[in-house]
Amino acid sequence: MRSIRARLLIGLLASVLAVQIVMYSMIYARIEDEIDDLFDSELERSALSAGSVPQQAVIPTPARQVEDPQEEMVVSVFKASDPLPSYQTHRLSGIPRSTPIGFSKLKLDGMEWRLFASAVRGQFVVAAQPADVRNRAARRITQRSLLPSLGALPLAALMIWIAVAYGLRPLGRITQDLRKRSHRDLLPLDVSRLPPDIAPLAEALNDLMGRLAGIIATQRTFIADAAHELLTPLTALRLQAQMLARSKSPSRQREAMAELQGGVARTLQLARQLLTLARHDADGELADKTEVDLATVIQRVLSIHLPLATEKALQTEIGIQESAIVLGNEEALSILVSNLIDNSIKYTERDGRLLVSLRPACAGAELKIEDSGPGIPLEERARVFDRFYRRRDTMVTGNGLGLAIAKEIADRHGASIVLESSEALGGLSARVLFHTAKAA
Repeated sequence: MRSIRARLLIGLLASVLAVQIVMYSMIYARIEDEIDDLFDSELERSALSAGSVPQQAVIPTPARQVEDPQEEMVVSVFKASDPLPSYQTHRLSGIPRSTPIGFSKLKLDGMEWRLFASAVRGQFVVAAQPADVRNRAARRITQRSLLPSLGALPLAALMIWIAVAYGLRPLGRITQDLRKRSHRDLLPLDVSRLPPDIAPLAEALNDLMGRLAGIIATQRTFIADAAHELLTPLTALRLQAQMLARSKSPSRQREAMAELQGGVARTLQLARQLLTLARHDADGELADKTEVDLATVIQRVLSIHLPLATEKALQTEIGIQESAIVLGNEEALSILVSNLIDNSIKYTERDGRLLVSLRPACAGAELKIEDSGPGIPLEERARVFDRFYRRRDTMVTGNGLGLAIAKEIADRHGASIVLESSEALGGLSARVLFHTAKAA
């Protein structure tokens, strides 16, 4: 029963059959009423005509074909004072002289009879007929009307099957179109000629293929960028290893070893950030969302970075007016805060200042990280979120992925990052607006 055609066929046939049953139930009730009226009129005519013939005459049965003698009408004629009938068209005992005038019912020998009594010219006449004859006649008429309709059900099933098959042809065309495509063909389906019932399905498929095309394009770009960015540090590592091998003096070997270790550290950092970026690209929508306390995340990240700030003699200030709860991934939010703080520490000169604050904002919360560094020119603030983008005049080592990762995570959490000039410290101000945060 997984087939749509089978479900529609069975459902429509069952509906047709149910409608026929209801219709013929109504017809049967109507036929019963008509037959009752017809047979009552016949009873009345027989009784009245029996009272108008001579007493010695035999009263004939009305000219009606019967299949069972018990269905024949029995007319009994009583003289004025006799308790038993003087004449009967068929022998039937039990008809009482006290039968009320008009129509009535009487049970004789376990069978229900319909009676009509009348006083005609000094005689009392009772016409009786089995009540069941009416029901059988109504059933026969109904069955004769119903059988042709039942015989037409196979034809109706065939017509329904053809109609359903014709209606499902657009789905067949979509299936054939998708089967003919290669795995690289993610062009949208043509929905202009599709029925309005199937068009939403095709539009949903187009939306899915569009997202898949975007993910594949992102992956290809990521692989190309990653290969390009890894090539430079790996080449440098090879050169540093060759220099170490050619070094003769211990001092030169120590210098070459230090340079090699620094290159390895930078390459490892690049690899970690590439893996982080790849993971957030693959995740798409956040999974395993939980309520995350931003104040706790900030304090934990600061405890990791404070030794670096202390090493550069940075004056670090923390201002948390009120904590906030964000629905998201705690690890991803920690990376977001860590990348922003790490950027501020790296680009701020020695003896500078760093200010980290969290405060309520309009319909959410605002995390602000300010520093006294050189800042970012206005024309470059949009480009610094591009992957692997680095300013040409910077002397700070890096790979241009920190802000790109931070923006990816912010987008996943429905937040936005705004880069401005810091009015308090004169350097860069990075504001993260969490639009769905609530007070802790």
